[in-house]
Amino acid sequence: MKIISIAAAFPSLRVTNQDLLSQIDASNPGVPAEEVKAYRDHIEKSLRLAGAEIRYYRNRAREETAFSILQKAAEQALREAEVAPQDIDLLIYCGVGRGFLEPAMAYFVSSALGCSCECFDVLDACMSWVRALYIAYSLLGSGRYRRVLIVNAEFNIYECGYPELLKADAPAKWLYSFPAFTIGEAATATVLTASTAPWKFHFRSIPSQVKLCALPLNGYRDYAPGDVQSLARAGINNFMCLGEELATEGRRQMLRFITEIYPDPRKFDKWFPHAATAEPYRREARKLGLEDRVYNRVFPRYGNVVSASIPVGLLSATQESALKRGDRVILFPISAGMSLALVDFIY
Repeated sequence: MKIISIAAAFPSLRVTNQDLLSQIDASNPGVPAEEVKAYRDHIEKSLRLAGAEIRYYRNRAREETAFSILQKAAEQALREAEVAPQDIDLLIYCGVGRGFLEPAMAYFVSSALGCSCECFDVLDACMSWVRALYIAYSLLGSGRYRRVLIVNAEFNIYECGYPELLKADAPAKWLYSFPAFTIGEAATATVLTASTAPWKFHFRSIPSQVKLCALPLNGYRDYAPGDVQSLARAGINNFMCLGEELATEGRRQMLRFITEIYPDPRKFDKWFPHAATAEPYRREARKLGLEDRVYNRVFPRYGNVVSASIPVGLLSATQESALKRGDRVILFPISAGMSLALVDFIY
């Protein structure tokens, strides 16, 4: 399999850490000043330690929509790949952001682009793009398809917790609300074609950590065993994440996973994480002697763009000449669930 092109598109509203902190101050009338300050201080410290700086939201004043931004990315990817929409054999929509549970979002995208191909969706939190990549690799290898388009539209901020997350309305709310402050919005499109170039995919699921991160739907209690009320502490359809616990356990598990699979990690030229943070990845990279090889620029520039994180990283590194054709690449996302992946290929 070969990546022919990757395109990304972002909304226009630039939001800094200071913007969000100021919004906390303005969103809590009637709340004791000391409680607002404590909440604000916790969020400010956490943003600084994570390495967060900027993220982009849809600009409501400009009537920006998720779908229009997604369509822009998809059309650009097709142009750069020099592939006509009707030459796409399979379209996979992946990721958390979506306007419909039924039908699959892939059908909307296919219709808008003028494709006439098979379509389906893939959903596995921030792992979604890598799962879609694995499915595409398997299907391209079978000979059933020649060209695959993978798209995502991670536009979740207004739908899943903002502006509610700004309110200092619960004790120690920052423990589970902070990760939502790092969320950014983005759409990506990736064109893949069949080739003899081998890819290696390694996945590891750790379901014992399932309660660390959630985005519950109406009726969620009927779909999970035991007491899962804590997963909805931020509210229905709102993002809840015990960020520090998830990050600590995820990094511990990933370090073990890497050392098991790759005894000599420095034989690879570039490593791309799911960018849910920046500073902790730098520390872990130093432990493996990879500080000059892990690409960490997505999170400070765009925030946590969920399943769009890795394709944005690959595109950004290519544009900066930090990634070139022929490089040996590792993808190493950590996702809610918990799940881990290690993917190696020649770019």
